[in-house]
Order: sequence, then structure tokens, then C-alpha cells
Amino acid sequence: MRIRSTRNRTATAVLCAAGFALLATGCNDNLAQDGGDDTPTKTPKPSATASKALDSDAGKTLALGETTPITYKRSDKTGVLNIAAKSVVKGSQSDLDKVALNAEERKLQPYYVTVSFKNIGKDAIEYPFLNTPTHLRDSRGEEGKSLLTLGGDVAKCPGEDPDDFKAGDTATLCKVFLLPSGETPSVVSYTGDFDKEPVFWKAKED
Repeated sequence: MRIRSTRNRTATAVLCAAGFALLATGCNDNLAQDGGDDTPTKTPKPSATASKALDSDAGKTLALGETTPITYKRSDKTGVLNIAAKSVVKGSQSDLDKVALNAEERKLQPYYVTVSFKNIGKDAIEYPFLNTPTHLRDSRGEEGKSLLTLGGDVAKCPGEDPDDFKAGDTATLCKVFLLPSGETPSVVSYTGDFDKEPVFWKAKED
């Protein structure tokens, strides 16, 4: 009886051991098939080209050509734009022959500021007057006198505001400024929303 009992206990232990082995093997196979293991999952690195937050550059001075997203708000006209001051070019009075200027204005030095725009919002902006909030300051911090010109008035500074600026549309517009003789440009500014500070670009005369 003792021998039989020992044999039974031994057989039972062997079967249990085999059963545990099969279960462990089956679990390991399932983990391998499901892709589950004890290796920690690597966290993806953030994109280095993540876009800026809306209006995050308000009050800051950017490099000429740098793009930033802003809120555009004028009475009932609202939208979201990507904008960049592209260039500041020194002109000459002879470029302004088609523009009506008084005697004092004829003594001032013209500069041409070019700004690019893209509607990155979902809605169109009708008659947005995109160029109106563009300004140029001289080395004293004084704003230059801006001129209202039509597209063909100044060949070296073309561009008219679109009547309907749809989602995804782009525009590159130029605006004429007059600075006192001897003064140089310091910064271009753009105020998209009067409730926020303007964005500035360090002027680099071309």
C-alpha cells in the first residue's frame, strides 16, 4: 500500500508539472503573438517642427521672414492667419511718380515692406484689409508715414488686398512707408487683434 501510494503521488506530481509547463508555454506563445512582453514601450519623441501656439509671439520681435500664427479681428471680421514680414526695401522718390504727394512728403525716404499671409482658419474673411495693420518704425521708435496705393501705382511695391480671403488662400502684399531723411527702419509691426500686443520683426534693409 505504501509503494502504491508513493507511485500515485509521483505520477500526480509529474502530471501537474507537465500541466504547468504546458500552461506556461501557452501563455508565452499568446504573449508573443499579441506582442505583449515585459519590455517597456518607447515613448515617441515630440516633433521638432511642432507649430507655434496661436498669438504666442505677441509682443515679441522675430527675425525677418519668420512666420507666426495670429488672430485676425476687425469689427465683425475674424480669422486665423499665418503671417511673416518678408523684406524691407529702400526705394526712391522717383518710384512714386504716380502717387499724389505733397511737398513735405516728397522730401521723405520711401521704404517698401512686404508681408505674406495665409488663411489657416476654417472660414473665409471678406474684405479683410490685410495690409492695414502693417507698420514700420524708424530708429527712434517712431512710426513711418504709410501711403495708400493701388496695385499699379508703385511698380516696386505691388499688391492689393483680396476681396475674399478663403480658407487656405495666400497673399503677398507690399506697403509703402515714408521715413525722415537720415532715419533707418528698426522694426516691422503687425496688430492682428487690438486686444493683443503686435508682433514685431527686426527690420533688415535690403
